[in-house]
This record gives sequence, structure tokens and C-alpha cells, in this order.
Amino acid sequence: MSGQADDRVGIGRLKEIRTRRPPWQLLMVGNTDGPISFSAETNNALTRIFELLPHLGGVTIRTTSGDLNVSRDFAGNYVKEVDELLASILTSEPEITGIVFPATGTRPEHVATSEDPHLLPEGKELAATSRAEEVR
Repeated sequence: MSGQADDRVGIGRLKEIRTRRPPWQLLMVGNTDGPISFSAETNNALTRIFELLPHLGGVTIRTTSGDLNVSRDFAGNYVKEVDELLASILTSEPEITGIVFPATGTRPEHVATSEDPHLLPEGKELAATSRAEEVR
């Protein structure tokens, strides 16, 4: 029975992951002749492209009215949530000594550790500033 219960929990988690909305929405910015709107199917397809290609920074859509740059627009608190998740992992799994975030074209490699559980290299400073503003 325990195996079946574990299977049900695992299946439940997979369903939750499939139905969970991404922590971002599409951002479309352009210099067009007028407002442009796409069908729900096109918006869903663009969203899926960004889900399938997580390292894709953006695309340009060429239209008869001009070009649109499409990218992800993250909510302002996603870095804080990532930092909280990192701290949780690093606290609950003592054998994990670091989580490496690879370098990008704009950021150097960064290692989150239990002493510095932040997504960004400047995470400690940002967290301290945020706490100071909350106290005011």
C-alpha cells in the first residue's frame, strides 16, 4: 500500500507542476503603427515557447504594423522568493554546500551557500537594504 500512496503523491505533484502558472507573464513592447493584439492561442503558444526554452531572453515578432519585442516580465518579488527557496534547501540539506548559478553575458558565476543564500551576487546587500526599508 505504501508504494501506491507514494505513487499518488508523486502523480499529484506532477499534476500541480503542469497546472502551475509560470512566475512571469509575456511582455510585448514595440514601435508599431497602432495597437496589436494576438489571439489567446498565439499568446499561449508564445508562453509555451518561453517555457520550453528557459534561457531564451526574448524574440522579435515582425508584423505588418511594425516589430514587437517579446520577453518575460517577472514580478518584483521573485528574487526574494528564490532566495527563500535557496535558504530552505541549504538549511534542510547539510550535505549541499553550494548551488552554482552559471555566468551569463551580464553576470559572473555565483555560488549560493548557507552563509550567502542568494540568487544574485549582491543579494546580501539587497536583502539588508530591503530589511532596513521595512523597518522605516
